[in-house]
Amino acid sequence: MPMSPTGISINRSGFTLIELMVVIVILSLVSFISMPLLANRGDGDERLKLRRVAGTVKQLYNEATLTRDEHLLTFDLDRNSLLAFRLRASSGAVEKEPFGREVMLAPLQIEQIDVKGKGTFRTGQVSVRVFPLGWMEQTHLLVRHENGDEVQLAFSPLTGAVTIDAESATMQ
Repeated sequence: MPMSPTGISINRSGFTLIELMVVIVILSLVSFISMPLLANRGDGDERLKLRRVAGTVKQLYNEATLTRDEHLLTFDLDRNSLLAFRLRASSGAVEKEPFGREVMLAPLQIEQIDVKGKGTFRTGQVSVRVFPLGWMEQTHLLVRHENGDEVQLAFSPLTGAVTIDAESATMQ
């Protein structure tokens, strides 16, 4: 092992200043990217519920079109939940069978639902029909976040798509 005249080993083992700088830059980039993701974790449940409503509507629309069975999307404003049903005609009677699980919307609160041709509702159960020929009743749903912000969901009658709009959340 080579030694310097002062008795210090010349054999270098360790990191250079450049290597340390590269590691610090990489760690800084990772923290810069991950901090906004961690900061938005509080809204995750509310966004998940909004996406779940949109997904349920689209799934019912697609299912009605494929199976040629009418479906119902039932909002229970008192329980703050969403239920889906398939309507099947058998032996002259219409059977209402559950389609999927009940979707609880908490921490969101349903404020009101407006179904074109039926009116505006703030309590009770409201059913939106999804017809087999690729059409559903035009609907606007107003929900409130825990922090008081309102979000409007508009259901497109011709595509089954749901538009989520936090900017124009006031309904008449």
